[in-house]
Amino acid sequence: MNIQKYSAALLLACSFNVCHADKEDVQGLQPAVDHDWYIVKKDDTRHITTYAKNEDGKSIRSFKIEARIDASLATLAGVHFDVANIKKWYWETLESKLMSKVSDTEYIYYMKFNTPLAPDRDVVIHATIEPFQDGHKYMLLRLRGEPSIMPVPDGVTRLTAFDIDIKLTPLVNGETQIDIQGYIDPSGGLPAWTVNMFQRQAPYATMLGLYRMVQKPEYSRMKMPLAFRYTQ
Repeated sequence: MNIQKYSAALLLACSFNVCHADKEDVQGLQPAVDHDWYIVKKDDTRHITTYAKNEDGKSIRSFKIEARIDASLATLAGVHFDVANIKKWYWETLESKLMSKVSDTEYIYYMKFNTPLAPDRDVVIHATIEPFQDGHKYMLLRLRGEPSIMPVPDGVTRLTAFDIDIKLTPLVNGETQIDIQGYIDPSGGLPAWTVNMFQRQAPYATMLGLYRMVQKPEYSRMKMPLAFRYTQ
């Protein structure tokens, strides 16, 4: 596909999405006038709010998610640690697989993403866990892209940045507070406005997928020990 057709197709897709977006989504497409977090999507029914922020020296926005979910810390940890099934709920994920277990609080895994009108993207992620304990009443999952761990498959573009922190705080009513902050750069010469459009959609869509997964009995009534440690 030549560059003229490629740009026209992306512009058409963006125009279609904007026409069908709600008020918060349309606001999320507007350029930020400063470097503060601003709301992209606010869903009061599901208790999900997504944010974006421009960063100095970066053309891609950072993102943030604040959510409250009717699920235990153990259930949420089980969903995140079940790497093989991340592809069932994470936005546009084609493949997810565990590469190695370093310890009960550290592991490396692989993800491949569908990228419309462009080569698929992939990432090798180094995950480290700070378990829930008396010192801090939350579990923190740090995800960092490690581009050099394995060769890039043919026809795939590797992400140049994948930095995400996921904080899970159990609440007294049995729910869990979710606070996520991250920065992803898909590289490969995609226009920044296209990437920012994807980032506007991806955090909210991923949260909807997570909400769906925690309702499954294999997670909500999990009896087998988890693959990694979420509590001290």
